[in-house]
Amino acid sequence: MFNKRLIPIICLAVLFVFLSLLDLSQAALCAFRNPDRGIYRLFPEATGYRVVIKSMNKDIQKKIEEYLRQKLDYDEGGDHTFYFVLKGKEVIGIIHPHAERGTYGIVEMVWAFTLEGKIKDYIIQRSRERNTKLLKSNKIRIQFKGKGVETPFTFYGTKKINTDLFSFIEGAETAASIVAYSAKKSLMLYRLFFPEYIQKSKENDIEE
Repeated sequence: MFNKRLIPIICLAVLFVFLSLLDLSQAALCAFRNPDRGIYRLFPEATGYRVVIKSMNKDIQKKIEEYLRQKLDYDEGGDHTFYFVLKGKEVIGIIHPHAERGTYGIVEMVWAFTLEGKIKDYIIQRSRERNTKLLKSNKIRIQFKGKGVETPFTFYGTKKINTDLFSFIEGAETAASIVAYSAKKSLMLYRLFFPEYIQKSKENDIEE
């Protein structure tokens, strides 16, 4: 005979599985939850922003997979949203919200880049990973600042954070690896989608 006392437990289990699958299915669909506040936090000098949407084609997907030495997730080949940060009419930086699958669900990152393609800062919007608080601290964030696509964020051919380069992550290795891998992916997407800004920055350096 079916035990009616099990009904609430079964319902909770089904709900948990449904939410987990929903969470994982939205990995590539990372929204900037509060751009009006977040943009000015990342770029205090900003006066506005505009949204630019780029679609990943097979050529870009191939290039980023070769760079990562990893296959992209099945749902990462769609549209990617970037925020062009403005000071008056001038673009002074670019922001890219990005999601990575973690052990306990989706980790939502917001990356702020200089026009030269370097990390200015980041925000962790959402994470259930252990010791995420440590990754939000300045002593970790400062280690990412100024780094670009050439940086070996993870050990070669893996998704594991390069502990020879980053320190103070004891107890948060999994979460730190997710952040490092997201940095690699977002920086490469920036370079592939907006090569004109990288090239312009290089030309300005030569002129100076």
